[in-house]
Amino acid sequence: MAILNPKSHHSIVREIQTLLLSHKHIHLRWLKAHFSYLGNECADQLAKEAITKGDPVLLPKPLSYLKAEIKSAALSIWQDNWDNGETDRSTHDIVPRVSNKPVGWNREEIMFVTGHGPFPSYLLRTHDNCSCGEKGDPIHYATKCPFTLS
Repeated sequence: MAILNPKSHHSIVREIQTLLLSHKHIHLRWLKAHFSYLGNECADQLAKEAITKGDPVLLPKPLSYLKAEIKSAALSIWQDNWDNGETDRSTHDIVPRVSNKPVGWNREEIMFVTGHGPFPSYLLRTHDNCSCGEKGDPIHYATKCPFTLS
């Protein structure tokens, strides 16, 4: 009955309600008590043991939960390293959030965003200037250079 109450403030009830909403394939049914349903008898026995022992019943976390926690922690560490790194700052300005989902960029877009391409600033020539005299980086070629602006 507690699970059916939308106004319940009990944390376990709220967690069960959330899980049931996100897992539509799980259905709860009322069963007559002490009617020799094996699962029901086991649940009754475990509940009695939990009450009499006084110790909390620790249920193992499902593998999917552990995977999600590890993924979240890894993304958090990656994001922190990305935010506080010293390299690829121009790429960070364009792509500030890390993600393990593919972006679907083509070769030219990747070269532009990362600065890895036929740019003097990447090729480490004796000078990193464009023929027009400005710094030869991707932003310059795409936005300012009179030779490539068109």
